[in-house]
Amino acid sequence: MGTRDRLLAPLRRIVSQAPAPQDPTSRALTGLFGPEPPEPALFAPELLARVPLERLRETVDALRERHGPLRSVRPQQELHRLAFAHGAELVWARTDPDGRLTSLVTGPGALLARDSAGSVPAPSPAGDDACPGPGLQPTGEPAAAAAAAAEEPDGSRLTPVSAIPPAPAATTLQRTVMAYAAATAVELTIPYLTDTATGWALLLAQTPAFAWYVLRTAPAHTLPPWFRLLPLLPLAAAVLAATRALPLFGPGLPWTTPGLPEAALAVAVPGLAVWTHRRCTPVRPSPSAHPLVLDSPLRGGRFTLTEGGGPAVNRYAQESLLPGGGRSHRYAVDLVQLGDGELWRGRRALGLAPASNERYAIHGHPVLSPCDGVVVAAVDGLPDHGPFESGASHPEGNHIAIDTGRALVVLSWLRQDSIRVRRGQHLTAGTLIAAVGNSGDGTEPALHLRAETRASRPLPGTGSGLPFRLTELRGDPLRGRRFSVPD
Repeated sequence: MGTRDRLLAPLRRIVSQAPAPQDPTSRALTGLFGPEPPEPALFAPELLARVPLERLRETVDALRERHGPLRSVRPQQELHRLAFAHGAELVWARTDPDGRLTSLVTGPGALLARDSAGSVPAPSPAGDDACPGPGLQPTGEPAAAAAAAAEEPDGSRLTPVSAIPPAPAATTLQRTVMAYAAATAVELTIPYLTDTATGWALLLAQTPAFAWYVLRTAPAHTLPPWFRLLPLLPLAAAVLAATRALPLFGPGLPWTTPGLPEAALAVAVPGLAVWTHRRCTPVRPSPSAHPLVLDSPLRGGRFTLTEGGGPAVNRYAQESLLPGGGRSHRYAVDLVQLGDGELWRGRRALGLAPASNERYAIHGHPVLSPCDGVVVAAVDGLPDHGPFESGASHPEGNHIAIDTGRALVVLSWLRQDSIRVRRGQHLTAGTLIAAVGNSGDGTEPALHLRAETRASRPLPGTGSGLPFRLTELRGDPLRGRRFSVPD
């Protein structure tokens, strides 16, 4: 510790110990997560009408069991950060003029609830068409995005928010594809604009790094198979530019100092590729967390991972690194099927972003148990929503959790009324358990698969994520990797 830090340390301790003035929401959260059981006076009548008091108490008890006693509550970017003895959680909450909670969202849904509330500046009471879960009713109030989060006794998390998505996912996907196409067009043009042979050589050297970056990070699963040839076009353009740069059919270009754009690209593109490669690697687990080996829950086709790996290619890993993020989802993956035949031609859907679940090859595909174990949660009856619609009211959707004795394996987003197992049932690997649907918070039909540690109450979302591998897939489950599984 330097001299300056030693002199300022007493003042910093005094400032840190001084109680900060709390806003009404902070005071309500302090009382809610305090040592005493939550009282009905903490909640507004409209919240208790949507979510029973017992479910709210179960949510509070689950957080206390996971993190220990509450230490402090501080506002953070329109959310509230709850610091416990063993960790922290982000919470999205709102209060009425009397200081009673009208809305409460915990876990990863807090970020979505905040974005949903900010994206609808003037929602109307009639605009709430979210499908309520068991025991929940539509809010029917202007703050429809501000709803309550609770847990069912069997572990299904209920986080009702507005059915209006925070951003049109289909439009976002199309813009992403256009952005990669625009970057490729720039790479095609620049080799013909350089005025030195040295600059041409630098551009030629960086095109493989650009091709790797596009293939690794682009949503290649949404496009036809020929999309994989798109990043190779800049390399072909740079080679063809040799006819102008080298003295092949003319005087060529001088081997002098290259221009600033060529030098910048030669440094920036490989640097971006190296940085992305590091962030594609799955987050390093604790030394005791040995990867599980699971059988593929999907058989009889060709499949690919749309999410999987490190934070650069896996939104679950990226969210798990944020305060209050879903640590149980850190190594989660999403699986989709690539259709066969003249109609599908290796695509996962008939179109870039079709609006019908039936136009996705994975929809309705049988799901098998990937391991031996006991079913500890089996939630069914939630409706399947359309592609690119909001399913955040029930992030897990219809799901099954299997206790292997060492870990909890969770399969989510299953089709409504397709679950064929019940709680307490013993399963063996390969048992038919359900069908793929679109009942969770995914943008399209897919199978969400993850493994997590067993807590004292083995329920989905209560543990930390565990790395796993599929026996049919070589290497780590990374986004974009494909594998085939026979019947």
